[in-house]
Amino acid sequence: MYVDVHNHFLPEPYIDRLLKMDTAVGLTRSGDQLYAVHERSGTASVKAGNRIPLNDGFTDVQERLEWMEDHDIDRTVVSVSTPNPLAGAFTPEQSTDLVTAINDGFATVRDQYPDVFAGLGMLPLREPDIAVNEVDRIATDLNLSGIALPTSLPEGKLSDDSLTPVFEAIDEHDLTVFFHPHGNPLSDVLDSDESFLSPLVVFPTETTFQIARLIYDGFFDAYDFDTVLPHMGGTLLHLAGRIDRGRQEIDDPNAPPARSVLETLKGCYFDTISFHQPAMRAAIETVGVDQFVFGTDYAFDEEDTDTIVADLEAVVPDEADRQKIATETARDLFDL
Repeated sequence: MYVDVHNHFLPEPYIDRLLKMDTAVGLTRSGDQLYAVHERSGTASVKAGNRIPLNDGFTDVQERLEWMEDHDIDRTVVSVSTPNPLAGAFTPEQSTDLVTAINDGFATVRDQYPDVFAGLGMLPLREPDIAVNEVDRIATDLNLSGIALPTSLPEGKLSDDSLTPVFEAIDEHDLTVFFHPHGNPLSDVLDSDESFLSPLVVFPTETTFQIARLIYDGFFDAYDFDTVLPHMGGTLLHLAGRIDRGRQEIDDPNAPPARSVLETLKGCYFDTISFHQPAMRAAIETVGVDQFVFGTDYAFDEEDTDTIVADLEAVVPDEADRQKIATETARDLFDL
């Protein structure tokens, strides 16, 4: 059996709000087909435009349950990736309303299917004071399993001083954080028929770039919460030595980060979404098998659960180690 910590679901209250909004980011419907509208995105199957069809797995619980049964998955830890409720296309007030809808929706579906669904709440980070209260609500009233954070905000980095109380609240409640990338200005460089490169290249590049920035800002020195990085951490594990070179050359011994980049990354967790066995072997050799959890990226087109499972079986021959990655580490991280 598997616990899938990286998959996406759009709860009904979130869908309802987005369909009523006339914004550059959101949802639209044509007949029975639901489309996500983006500023910067694309999927591997859509080569032009930012109006992307969403399959039933994003919204239909029964469709998801059948997929889980087919792939021996007994729990999905759901989060929202896109449409991104913190996008600059929304006002801060709209973002807060959308985030509330996501969190309430996840709590509802979890209550309906408590042995199947676990939800990762989002935070209205564009209104930090409200975000602190939402952390408390997620941990106490809604009892969600953790927090899903973007790798950056339209207004800047997560290490901004205004957000310190938010992350202190996450620490106080001992919640696990799952980072997820979104489009960035690199997507703007792509030609109209190259939008499929956004999830394939730009997203893992965004993770690598933004997490490296946070490391050098001392973000991971300041907080104790557990961190899960998707898409096997982008290229962070493969560039760890290179990223650390700058730290070795900093003249000020008190300048962040307090630890080496590799030591910081050894304290993070990574999902198994790679599709390249040599890369997975190198990643596990870099931080150890205990730092990996199973993920699929369902219900996006890039999802290929059979390959992810096959890669895991090929790269990790020890059954006890595979079981850690498949279920045990995730259960501990998200208190399942």
